[in-house]
Amino acid sequence: MRQAARGSRRGEGAFGLVVGLAVLFVVVVGCVRIVPLHIHGNDVLDAMNEAANFGGLKSLEKLQMDVYMRAQKARVPLKMEAIRVERSGTYIAISAQYEQTADIFGYKYVYRFDKRVEKPVF
Repeated sequence: MRQAARGSRRGEGAFGLVVGLAVLFVVVVGCVRIVPLHIHGNDVLDAMNEAANFGGLKSLEKLQMDVYMRAQKARVPLKMEAIRVERSGTYIAISAQYEQTADIFGYKYVYRFDKRVEKPVF
């Protein structure tokens, strides 16, 4: 009787393994497609911070071009018109906006980049 009870459980662990591997595969593919969007967005944010640090030394157009060139290097769909550089009094503000979509097994993930950096001009 013990052997009959043991025999009825055969294969239960294999199903759990297959489901676990499928879930792991979906998570890994999602991370491979989403994480680079965030990394490139942080690269653009770093470029905005760096440009704001030189706000007192460079013209507004040069700062805008610096951010744009770094975004192009990171393969980000940021247009020149979406980068705004403003100087008001002793502060400089740089803002940028763009959207990027990643398709993950039919699910559309939209990464929205809408950042603003404001620093004092020295």
